[in-house]
Amino acid sequence: MNSTDSTRIILADAQPVYREGIKSLLADLQKNYRVEEAGNSKELRPALLSFHPDILILDYDPVYFDADELLNTLSVIPECKVILISSQKKKTDLFKLLDSNVYCVLTKECRKIDVRQAIIGAIQGEKFFCTFALDLLLADRKSTPTIPTFPPEGLSVRETDIIRQIASGKSNKEIAGVMHLSQHTIHSHRRNIMRKLQLHSAVELCNYALESGIVKRSP
Repeated sequence: MNSTDSTRIILADAQPVYREGIKSLLADLQKNYRVEEAGNSKELRPALLSFHPDILILDYDPVYFDADELLNTLSVIPECKVILISSQKKKTDLFKLLDSNVYCVLTKECRKIDVRQAIIGAIQGEKFFCTFALDLLLADRKSTPTIPTFPPEGLSVRETDIIRQIASGKSNKEIAGVMHLSQHTIHSHRRNIMRKLQLHSAVELCNYALESGIVKRSP
């Protein structure tokens, strides 16, 4: 994206007042934005498909937004980066959404500076997770059954490399570019990896990468 291009953003929140707050924060950032709004799933799906946003800022509330429908729509526009803002403590729904192209996870209790950092980070392709989101991931890791220290036999070198790329937060498109393969090939490898390891989500795969030593923990 060139510096002269406008960043297309959809604000998805059931509360118009909160949407106005985010818009005022965007104005403070003094960047060139085009903004669309949605108050529920019925409004969000057509907005996503017609507006093709660079960023979706979503206040996830299952009363107004259906996670499965949202994931299906986002799969059609994988270039859209998601900033998830939620007070929901339903881990199942949050983990489901984390398997989409979520770049930042915040809560409505976060400071203004955190929201600002998340938006700027997403535009630059950087990820940001607030303390609440990190606590959820750590709690999930503690409850995950012990994983063998070494990768199982049958996991190829290429598959191991792909696991490293996934754990670093790269999308299938980005991995394909790094490894000089097609997105379809990466998707097929990813599906085979999940089948071999009997895992069901990107979060579980990241846990596996850490526990098996494929990805080193930060000091």
